[in-house]
Amino acid sequence: MPQNVTIKLPIPPRLNAGLAAARERNLEWMRQHKLVSGHSAIHRYMFSAVADLAAYSYPDVDGDDLDLAFDTMGWFFLFDDLFDVPEGRKADAAVDVCQQLIALVSHPSSRRVNHDVPLVGAFADIWRRAKRGMSEEWQRRAAHNWVDYLTGNLTEEIDRRTWIPQDFATRMRIGHRTLGLIPSLDLAERVGHFEIPQIIWHSSHLESMRRAAVDSVKLINEVMSLENDDARGDPNLVRCLMRQRHCSREEAIELAIILVQTTVNQLFEQMKLIPLFCARLGLTSTESEKVQRYASAMCTWIRGSYDWSRNNGRYSPRTASALSPNVTGQLHPANLTAVSP
Repeated sequence: MPQNVTIKLPIPPRLNAGLAAARERNLEWMRQHKLVSGHSAIHRYMFSAVADLAAYSYPDVDGDDLDLAFDTMGWFFLFDDLFDVPEGRKADAAVDVCQQLIALVSHPSSRRVNHDVPLVGAFADIWRRAKRGMSEEWQRRAAHNWVDYLTGNLTEEIDRRTWIPQDFATRMRIGHRTLGLIPSLDLAERVGHFEIPQIIWHSSHLESMRRAAVDSVKLINEVMSLENDDARGDPNLVRCLMRQRHCSREEAIELAIILVQTTVNQLFEQMKLIPLFCARLGLTSTESEKVQRYASAMCTWIRGSYDWSRNNGRYSPRTASALSPNVTGQLHPANLTAVSP
């Protein structure tokens, strides 16, 4: 049921016309970086349709920019599934990759970085392309946001090892770091070839808008991935609501939907204040337009994550039926790089 859940959003659906061709180019990039090999692995990756998220979230870009978006989205999910190991085991390989990536972004010349590790080498390529044409200020901010995302994944791994049930607020707080939306909004600037004025990015107003966007996308993701999480025994916000509100699964899903809609409405109210926000800062019309584009990217991401979630193979009943606490994640390297007959 979760993948078919209807969430009414005041944002029109959009889809990049270059999806099919970009999908094929992304697969070739995955092969070149040794992230996917063998017929069964290719089928599994293509069925998941994880890179397609880029077509829903960046509907206006094309060419190299669209390829960068596709490659980044595909990488995100392979990295995420690296942490999905059989119950009782520690995701030591994922922790090592995570630490190498932190070193790569923070200290590019670090000897700790092994580019022969596929997920590390692939990210190095993404990061090199993402920085192209962007200011040093943007690069520093984007690097900070990547490190926050990566260290958030380390936090989540340590929490898994303690086996302590998380409450709703804690899971949402961690989700702000591990969802990856903040780096994805940085990417919206990169593929859109614009930058919001650096100091403005740190304003409370834009921070509140980002928080609303992250909350919305996180809640959508938790609802749509519920069957996968149930199959693996992983934590999920819906189950947090069930425990805290003493309600049924269906009631918790409905509550999560209401929370999404409430948060989106809050974002829309905040967006109405952007003209006043820009005027009080004395921004030029060009600078104000960039702030509006950044805000629009948040809305596009919310709608895109919802439409993609309803159409991908990753959250399908077929995928959920193949998962259990005793197997690796759907896109774990063990399932994508084994030699097929």
